[in-house]
Amino acid sequence: RFVAGDLLAITVRGESMEPSLFDGDVIVVNTGDKKLVDGAVYAVNYEGEVVVKRMARDAGMWWLTSDNQDQRKYHRKSCKGAECIVIGKVVRKESTHI
Repeated sequence: RFVAGDLLAITVRGESMEPSLFDGDVIVVNTGDKKLVDGAVYAVNYEGEVVVKRMARDAGMWWLTSDNQDQRKYHRKSCKGAECIVIGKVVRKESTHI
């Protein structure tokens, strides 16, 4: 169940989450759900920039990960403290990619 005031639409930019999310896809973020779940996708304020990443729990820490397999370009980043503020969980995507 969602609260309308907690929902935010964001247009995806870049290729870091392909093949799950593509540049131009529209996602809906539930800002009322910030509880981290391993493997779920979130919108995050990372060092002052809004990014969309998959959360991964490893060695007692949370990491921002990309679905794009080019890990040299899209390497994981630790998510801790004021440099990584969770905006909300991604709950829907609208895409023209099949």
